[in-house]
Amino acid sequence: MSLTNRQIKLINSLHSKKGRKENLKFLVEGEKVILELLNSNWKIDFIVINEKYLNDFKQIPNVIYLSEHEITKLSSLKSNSFGIAVVEMHDPIFSLNELNGTYIYLDGIRDPGNLGTIIRICDWYGIKYLFTSLDSTDFYNPKSIISSMGSFTRIQVIPIEFEKLIQTLSNFQIVGTFLNGTNIYDYQFKNNQIIVLGNESQGIRLDIESFIKDRITIPKIGEAESLNVGISTAIVLDNVFRKKL
Repeated sequence: MSLTNRQIKLINSLHSKKGRKENLKFLVEGEKVILELLNSNWKIDFIVINEKYLNDFKQIPNVIYLSEHEITKLSSLKSNSFGIAVVEMHDPIFSLNELNGTYIYLDGIRDPGNLGTIIRICDWYGIKYLFTSLDSTDFYNPKSIISSMGSFTRIQVIPIEFEKLIQTLSNFQIVGTFLNGTNIYDYQFKNNQIIVLGNESQGIRLDIESFIKDRITIPKIGEAESLNVGISTAIVLDNVFRKKL
């Protein structure tokens, strides 16, 4: 069984946000992420696997085997020796009224690699919902999916207007990360809180900043100008949960 022209055209279209939106499908690429996908409840349209694994996926439906060279030509990765899956999008299933605990809100995040990393960090700390502004980078971008290293299968990423979110979660403390604020090592985190992290270059926008009750900062000891937003997320969440253990 080989790829049809329609399937090739579909894979190529899913490299763009427009193509993903029109087809309501996205790409999952690479061994680690595809193996995580196979253990999830995401609906797979079809999978393209390296022909050297012909005997390893007989129990999986809709598998097409190609050479490594053919897979690499179709992939967004420079080197993809394993395969590509075409997966159907689905809407997050959640109720804001039932949430409690700590959640992250990303304001205007542009880098899909950063988003994927933050998804993975949330998975590590057991945070099941990640909120983003409506103009943040596309969750279904291949770079976001790859960078999540399979954690996208367990984390629901929810684009939502910030004001709508905090109106519903009115009992949550709103915390923001800034260059000037309370030292994170001295700050007493609450049981229910939304922690806002801003755009990689411009930080948190003024219209969201006006809703933030507490400003926290990661103290700088050396000379670096700033921290990557993924690293900042990890430091913040480590302090949240370290103080609870």
